[in-house]
Amino acid sequence: MNLKQLQYFLAVAEEGQMTAAAKRLHVAQPPLSYQIKQLETELGVALFKRLPQGVTVTPAGELLVSYAQQLTQLSATAENKVRALAHGITGTLNLGLISSSAGVMPNQALMSWLKQHGDVHLEVTEGNTYELLDDLHKRLLDVAILRTPFNRQHLVCRFFDSERMVAVLPKRYQQFSQRRQLRLKDLTALPLIKYRRFNELFHVAFLEEAFEPHYIMTCDDARTAMHWADRQIGVALVPRSLAETYASDQVLVRSLADRRFDTQLALVTTTESMATPLVAGFMDQFTQAKAID
Repeated sequence: MNLKQLQYFLAVAEEGQMTAAAKRLHVAQPPLSYQIKQLETELGVALFKRLPQGVTVTPAGELLVSYAQQLTQLSATAENKVRALAHGITGTLNLGLISSSAGVMPNQALMSWLKQHGDVHLEVTEGNTYELLDDLHKRLLDVAILRTPFNRQHLVCRFFDSERMVAVLPKRYQQFSQRRQLRLKDLTALPLIKYRRFNELFHVAFLEEAFEPHYIMTCDDARTAMHWADRQIGVALVPRSLAETYASDQVLVRSLADRRFDTQLALVTTTESMATPLVAGFMDQFTQAKAID
């Protein structure tokens, strides 16, 4: 099994037709079919079910798709990094972003860096903190914006300012219009929309205060929580920077009084990636706080 075979396999799996895949790869169909057959022979399984109108992926093929995507992406990343190392300032920077990073990224530091590095291409991957952290360690990402808490071992971090979680309330809750902060007990009677990243944090907090929250939704994207709050469906519990970025005039934004709801964003890379001039230069642009290695 080689990289070319995996690239051919992915093209056929994504196109669903040998003819379309051959056109996409700029090869003739017989060599493409031969490579797929060789791959199936080597693995001892059928990767595709042949149909009159094309092909569909078999269960074995579906399993191979995810591995093939990772391997081809890693190969492309390795190629870009080797070339970038030779030039120091050119190449592709793979940047991971979580949904609640919109309040700090893009920012002036990023725009300044991009202006100075016109030959650099940004490849952005979106996901949650744990997904992006895994991609960092797999070397699929160079840097990522993550939200505390996370395991900082073998990482280099540049921290943004600490911020408090807030409640984003539909405007009908006028009883809170004159309040600057809300306590946990204020939330118990409200329909809450929770960002899954803080499941454990809110569970422990309500448990310790012996309050029973009323959750109507848990989601993986903090922007989704904001959208539902804006549509007057419930109260979103999200970081302040995100709330200030997306809040409309249809909601009230109120801080949570308890300091356990403080959180921080961090620009993170691995110690190995810091050895490349491209990544090191990017990280050095962000000097808001002390680096923790």
